Amino acid sequence: MEQDDIKRNSMVFYRSFFEALQELPKESQANLYNAIFQYSFNYKDVELSGIDKTVFMLIKPQLEANRIKFENGKKGRAH
Repeated sequence: MEQDDIKRNSMVFYRSFFEALQELPKESQANLYNAIFQYSFNYKDVELSGIDKTVFMLIKPQLEANRIKFENGKKGRAH
């Protein structure tokens, strides 16, 4: 099943993400929320730099693990 065949309408967002992002300037928060949602819903990487990139690199492995769980769940329903 290709990613284009899988549409996500929801995702897991952790309190730890929220609390970490609250410590950043508003512009960084907006950049990171956008990157998280683009990656989770649309499987797209957003170009980030500096602290925004660093924070996203820490969050991305969990987003990826959740994406894999979601995809495996969709495959199981089809069989």
